[in-house]
Amino acid sequence: MANTKEKSEDITPGPSSTGYKPNDFFWTTRRKEHSLPGTIIFVTLRFLDLPLQWYLLRSGLGIEIVRNLGGTPITTPSSTPITFLGLSPYHTLIFALAVGSSVKQIYWKLFIGEQLFAPGFATVVSVYNTLLNSFNTFLALWAYTSQQPMEQQSFGPMLVFQPDRVKVGKILFGVGMYLEWYSEIQRKEFKKDERNRGKPYSGGLWSLARNINYGGYTLWRCGYSLICGGWVWAALQAAWLSGDFINRAIPSMEAYCEKRYGQQWEQVRMNVPYRLLPWIY
Repeated sequence: MANTKEKSEDITPGPSSTGYKPNDFFWTTRRKEHSLPGTIIFVTLRFLDLPLQWYLLRSGLGIEIVRNLGGTPITTPSSTPITFLGLSPYHTLIFALAVGSSVKQIYWKLFIGEQLFAPGFATVVSVYNTLLNSFNTFLALWAYTSQQPMEQQSFGPMLVFQPDRVKVGKILFGVGMYLEWYSEIQRKEFKKDERNRGKPYSGGLWSLARNINYGGYTLWRCGYSLICGGWVWAALQAAWLSGDFINRAIPSMEAYCEKRYGQQWEQVRMNVPYRLLPWIY
């Protein structure tokens, strides 16, 4: 099969039809190139996030940091059972969220993503996600924000008898992960077909919103935050992520797609009016 990779280097950078002008760095990241050092750095740092989150939860370091910052750590009864990870059922759930975030992003880099991921950019993205995960861990350990259920006598009942915030958070996390992960797989499969060379994809999950992968990321990040820190922190996370996507990432992608696909993109806009999440934005 012929090489189907699109050469976005042939696109002349410039503003969109609405006047938004992405910065030069954005156009660099649209290049379809492979950086082995960048891939190694990204995969390594995202993997190392897991032992870090486990250590913060297991060793007492996370509790000590909360205390040093002036907070009161959540108390876990001595009778609370420990899972095979050496964590309480609630902390095991928190760690599982970190695992989901890392596995999804590592999978994307190894099997889906084609854009240039230079070492510096890979480091920034990895550190950013680790900081968000770590902040969630600290909030789960802080008595004022922790959503730790009263019932933790075993992992099963903990999953059933839990605050509504945790239940909603799990739904948001699961739906968001599915939207981001599977939408990217659908687009990848579409692009692999030589007959679709130079065509934008607006089928499958992409028929819901033109940037449904961003919407998925927003949902699972908010779900993660809700399980760890409650409604206020989840709302702040939603405001930050949606604000960044609406004011920077989406306008940048609109400018790119206009220049990449021309009139075809205008048709996509007509067929798919939502930009981030269906019926919301």
